[in-house]
Amino acid sequence: MKFVIHTSDKFKERVNEEELKKWGESFGIGFEMTTTEAIEALENIGYKVEKLEEKEI
Repeated sequence: MKFVIHTSDKFKERVNEEELKKWGESFGIGFEMTTTEAIEALENIGYKVEKLEEKEI
């Protein structure tokens, strides 16, 4: 699964599921997270997470 993380300063990063979890852990509480928890942690700091469809990859 692939995602795009949109930061508040207009930066975009394409990541896979493991990278998404690492981003979430660095902005969350710092332990292993599920994909949903990682997305929530990033959204809590103002980032937008978008799941890419297979055709967009």
